[in-house]
Amino acid sequence: MECRTGGTVFLVSWSPADGFHIDDDVTRGPAAVARLEAEPGDDDEQDDLRYEIRCAADGPRARVVADTDDD
Repeated sequence: MECRTGGTVFLVSWSPADGFHIDDDVTRGPAAVARLEAEPGDDDEQDDLRYEIRCAADGPRARVVADTDDD
C-alpha cells in the first residue's frame, strides 16, 4: 500500500493469511478508499473479511468493515 498525491491510496500488492484467498472484487486505487475482501478457503462457518484502506498522516491504514452481504 502506498499513499499518493492528494491523500489517495494505491494497493501495490497484497497477500492473504493462510486459509484465505482474495476475492476478485478489489478496488486498488488510486482512490480515497481502496477495498479488498479476504474469503476463507473451505470454512463456510467463517465470515469474509472486508477491508478498507485509507491514507492517514503517518501512512496507509487498513480496517475491517462489516460484511453487508445478505447471503
